[in-house]
This record gives sequence, C-alpha cells and structure tokens, in this order.
Amino acid sequence: MPDSLEDTSTISLRICLEGHANALALNKDNTQIAVAGRSLLKVYSIDNDGFTESCNMRGGKNQNLSYSSNDVAWSTLDSNLLATAATNGVVSVWDLSKFGRQKQLLVYNEHERTAHTVTFHSSEPNILISGSQDGTIKCFDIRSDKSVNTYFSNSESVRDVKFSPHTQNIFSAVSENGTVQLWDMRKWDKSMVQFTAHYGPVYTCDWHPTRNWLATGSRDKQIKVWNMDGRPGLEHTIHTIAGVGRVKWRPERTYHIASCALVVDYSVHVWDIRRPYIPFASFNEHTNVTTGIAWQGSDSHCLLSTSKDSTIYKHAFKDATRPALKANAQGAGLGRFGDISFANKIKEYAPKASGVSNTKSSSFISRRKANVAGSVQFHLDHSKMYKFALNDSFLQFSGYPLSESEAKPRQEHESFIGCARELIINGKKLSELCEHNAEVSKKYGKHNASTLWNFIKLFYGSNHFEPPFEHRSSFSNQKNPMNSRRATQVASDWPQQRNDLGQDLNGNTPETANEISVANADDDPLGGSGVEHPPTSSVILSETHIIHEITFDNFELLRNGFIYVGPTECAKALAFPALHHDVQAARPQLDLKASDHEKSPPPHVPTVLKVSHVPSIPMWEPHKFVGDALMLMNDVGDVQTALIVLISLGEARKLLPIEDTLVEHWFHTYVDQLHRYELWNEACEVINRSWLRSVQQLNQHSTAMHLNCGECGRPMGGKVGWYCDKCKSMQSAKCCVCGLIVRGVYAWCQGCSHGGHIEHLQKYFAKHSKCPKCGHLCAYS
Repeated sequence: MPDSLEDTSTISLRICLEGHANALALNKDNTQIAVAGRSLLKVYSIDNDGFTESCNMRGGKNQNLSYSSNDVAWSTLDSNLLATAATNGVVSVWDLSKFGRQKQLLVYNEHERTAHTVTFHSSEPNILISGSQDGTIKCFDIRSDKSVNTYFSNSESVRDVKFSPHTQNIFSAVSENGTVQLWDMRKWDKSMVQFTAHYGPVYTCDWHPTRNWLATGSRDKQIKVWNMDGRPGLEHTIHTIAGVGRVKWRPERTYHIASCALVVDYSVHVWDIRRPYIPFASFNEHTNVTTGIAWQGSDSHCLLSTSKDSTIYKHAFKDATRPALKANAQGAGLGRFGDISFANKIKEYAPKASGVSNTKSSSFISRRKANVAGSVQFHLDHSKMYKFALNDSFLQFSGYPLSESEAKPRQEHESFIGCARELIINGKKLSELCEHNAEVSKKYGKHNASTLWNFIKLFYGSNHFEPPFEHRSSFSNQKNPMNSRRATQVASDWPQQRNDLGQDLNGNTPETANEISVANADDDPLGGSGVEHPPTSSVILSETHIIHEITFDNFELLRNGFIYVGPTECAKALAFPALHHDVQAARPQLDLKASDHEKSPPPHVPTVLKVSHVPSIPMWEPHKFVGDALMLMNDVGDVQTALIVLISLGEARKLLPIEDTLVEHWFHTYVDQLHRYELWNEACEVINRSWLRSVQQLNQHSTAMHLNCGECGRPMGGKVGWYCDKCKSMQSAKCCVCGLIVRGVYAWCQGCSHGGHIEHLQKYFAKHSKCPKCGHLCAYS
C-alpha cells in the first residue's frame, strides 16, 4: 500500500516527569508498548487516538536498582512475560498477570557489571539471553532460578544481542571493541563466527526479517549491512552524522531500515540502503536524543519511538519529512587549474504503459504521477557530472606560465598524494627543509605554497629565530654601536674628535667650516649665529652626512627619517619591500604658522640635527603575517600546506597567533584525508609529530587484537606472548609453513588462528588457497 494512502496520524504522550525512557518493546499482538528507564517501567495500550497507561511496575516505596532498566524485551509468544536489563547487572522477568510485587517473577543477579541488553528466543517461550558490561552473555530458562549457559565474548562489553529469525539457536552479539560474533546456544565454549565490523564500539544490531542480513550500528557514524551466508560480507554502508544507537529493519520493505543517534541528532531516519547518502524519510518530532524505536508489527506505516524528552510517539509515515525533496539537486565547483565541475539531477520517468494515449497531455500526466514524493523510484535518482577545462591557449594568454609537467593535466588528487609522500617535516635544518618542500610544492603546481615555503625559510631559517625564539624589538643591543653608526658621534668627545679629524662632520676643513658658518648666519631663515654649541650627552646626526650616506644599496633601509648603517647581515634582514620609506623623510619639514613668523628666532640655533638618545630600530616580526598566510591556505582548502608548515616550524610555531582548537581541527582533517587515500605511514608520521594530546591518542584507538590459540581454538588470555594458558602450548608462535618460531612480522588468519612468516605465507598462498596446517579456506591478501 503506498505511503500516502495511510490514514493514521501522528500521536504522542508525555510518559514521565522525573526521568526518561531508555528502551521500548511491543507485545506479540502489537497492541501494547512497554517503556523502561532509570525511574520508569510502564505498559501502555496503543489506541487510534493516543496511549492509555495499563500498568505501572515502579509504583510504591522501597524500590531498588533492579527496577532501573537499560533495556526491555517482550516475549514473542506470551503477552504476559516481560524481561528487563538493569543498571546494576540484574536481569528481571515480569509476569503482568500477577498483582503488586508478585509481578517481578524472577531476579537473576549473575552479571558482575551493568546489563545492557536482553531478548527472548523467537520460538522458545522460556529462553532469554542478556549481554553485560562484564563481557559475558548469559542464557536463562525461566523455569530455573539460575542461568543455563555463560558465553564469554572476550571483550570488555557486550552491547546488544539478537536471535536470528532464519536459523534456530543462533544469535548475534556486538561488542565495544568493534567485533561481531555469531553463537550457537548449544556450544558455549567458542563462537561460530567472529569478525571486525567497525573501527569504533558497536552499540546495536538487527536481523533482516526475510534475508540473511545483519545490520550493525556503531559510534563511527556508520550503519553496515552484512551478508551472513557463508563468510560474512559487507553489502551496504550508510554514513550518518552521529553515532548510531538503534537500528530496526522496516517490515514489508526489503531495503529500508530505521535508525536513531546517540548524540547530536534527535531525529529518527529511515534509509534506503541502495541510496545511503540521504535519508528516505525523517521524523523530527522529538526534542532530545531518541533512545528506542520499533515498528508496529507488520505495519510499515507506523513507527513508535521514545526519547530523553520523556515522550513516546506513534509516527505516521505520511507525516514524515522527505530530505531528498529539500536537498539541492545541482552544484558547481572551481578547481585550482581553473576547471569547473557541474552536477545536476537526472530526471527518470516511468515507461509508458500500453494502451495509454500518445497525446502530449496524457504523457505529461503520466510523468507527473510516476514521480510523486516517496515513490519507489527514490533509489533510482542519480546525478550526472560535467567538467569544463580551460585550454592551454587561454592559460598562456592570461599570463600563467605552463611548465612541462603542467602542460599535461594531472589526475584528480595527484597533487595531494604526491605532496603527502614527498613533503618532509623533520630530519633536516629548517632552511634545508623549506628548500625541499618549496621544490616539491612547485613540482605539483602549488605555486602559492612554494612561495610560502620560501618566505618561511627567509623569516625563520636565519640565526635570528633560533631557540629560544625570544621576541626581539630592536638591534640596539649589538656590540660596538659606535663602529656600526658612522654618522653619529658623542658630544662629550666632540673637541678631541674635531681636532683629530681636522674636519667637521660635513667633510669640510676648519677654514671652510668658518666660511660656511658665516654664510649660514646670513642665509639661515631662523637667524642662527654660526657659533657651535656641542650638546652634552647627546648623539649628533649631520643632515648632510645622512644624505651622503643614502646610496642605491641602503636606500631601502631608510626608516622613519633615520638610516641604519650597521652590520651587513642585519641590514639584509631588514631589507623587505614592505619596509620602504620615502627618502624625503630624512629632510627637516618646516611647518611655520603665521604667528611663528612674527616671533624672533631663538638665539644660537645649531646647524646640526640633535637627538637626545640613540633611536631604537624595531625589528619587523613576521609572526602575524605567517599566521595570516596559514589561515589563508586553510580558507582556500589547502590544509595540507598549512599544517605541514606549522609542524616544520617546531617550537617557533608558538610565536604564531593561531588557536590550538583550530590546529586540532587541521590535524583531524588532514589525517582523515590521508586515511581516505590509504596513506597510513604518512598519517602515522603526522600524528606522531603532533603536540596535541587529542591527536596523539588517535593511534591508540582500536589497537587491541583478540586472538585464539591455533591448537585448542580457545582465546589467548595470557600475558606471555603466544603462550596459551589452556593447552599449555607455544605452537601458535611457530610458522605453519617452515615450523620455526617467528621473530619479526607475523601474519595469521583470524578464522583458523594459524600463521607464520609473512614472506613464507606470501609464497605459499600464491599457489594455494587453504591453510597448510588445518586446510581452512584462508582469505589472504
């Protein structure tokens, strides 16, 4: 029945004022719903217009922690039997046909830690299993007051267990170490199948009602669908925006599955696994994280959910939003070579049925009906990509130089991969490192990055920025300042220096100086007397000498009216185009007001420029400029260059005004890109060079490997290498090809637990497909 023809409507109910629900379950007739939480355990009747409370099992006083539930399950054969998994590890069985405290029929207190999940057998009314934080799975028979079997998962926590609807006595278990196990209830010593499904903890799983598919949801924001016929194989992957808390297959829809998130996302999404990039439908009524979902029996148009907002909803599918209808159906992007990519949606029309009129009006109506919202054509929608590239003649006309390597268009992402492999971040001096990285960037057409590397070499590759990288505001502390400033003289030594030199600072002899003094007295607009008055404790700079010192070589060094004529290496360090000043700034600028003309000039005005102290020459620090350059690299999408520069600077990075939160984001983005291109070694090197704790811990995620003994098949829990505590054997440490103990890289099969030298296995499996020791069909790659 089409979704749009369903007559039900969405209804809701606030169920608890002092707490929220963690899980829900439906009875076998789908007429009642059980809701459980830390302070909640109620049963409601489902009506057409709402919910009616029929039983409250948390009423009264003296309640203990066994009432605080993480999960609830309803027997598939008896509508009076309920089971709950409590936060203190207790598994309780409830009989709704009894009264008062007698409703709590059985209490199993065998788990050592929190019980996360509980479920009933699909065909045996007395059998149920539970999974716990202690890593065990317990099987209970309600006719007994103790557990029947205990299954050890060899992980720190079992988060969900589900019985298979296709094979009796088989159930699945998912763990926080990312593994999935299949167990036969009759064989408690070892699981049938074990494989790693996710990189993060797996929180939920669900069997497909008609196909032998198992869906798993994890904190890695993925829903994966596994084909469990024979060796488990990945069929589909759905990428969500948050960690997955629950998954549930939609009845009567082979490819639809519902999910809810653990954090961030409050909506319940229904996905079509054939088009996993956008939800098929979404229910957005909850105002907090959804904690439980269930379809109402075989009705694919009614979904029930509960949330931390203390409400339960009965969602009508016709009221769901369709995100695909609101998504932008086209987009464009500009490449770094000037090429443009454009994508648009391809409209698919249903084929015209026989007997339909060929008129334009009927054809238009049939196309409109075939593309209604929510139709079965959802997974057929697709896009087409167009790429428009600039030809070489346009690039040459625009003045962009084309080298031999750039004349041929590079493959997509070739520059990123090449730079990731060839850029170096340590092992050399900073100047050498910058030269190498500049050449690599230029090789792959990243000219802006190459220029930035050259600037980094110029700024930080000199001795001025060697450790401890202190902020320096001037060169006033240099040795022998008298030798470095030839245009300055101390006034206290003025007579002696004047007699020794035999000429004044302007290069004139004493006689000539007197003539100039008289001339200055006649021509000076300020009315100077020509008598020299050498100042005390001051520095004298002769204007004429300053002008004589300005040559083509030191013209750029004129700053704020003074010229620096110190050591050559310091002068070169200051010679940046950004520091150019007008040479006229060295000449005196007269600003005479009308009132000043009426006043008489002061007597005895000297003809030299007097400075009370040696002017400090501030050093231009490039830290803000470099920080802005790295930010610009990030803004244009080149996080690779921005981060590699930051790592290469070493301790000098502390001088840059860049926040650690932004740097952390750069690390995660770049490492994620390296992982996408399977550049594992480069990613590890970047992580190891990080100074942020959150980034350094990336290499510690999912590093535990759970192994079984190759002789007895039991888990190896010992701490002494490959020694098995069960069979007291070290045979697993030997190569199954040559029989010698492996020293170095060891490879093994997770199916049969046999392995050996990787070189021997490569040669053996090049000609064979089965294990040389037990004949197991190993999948070696």
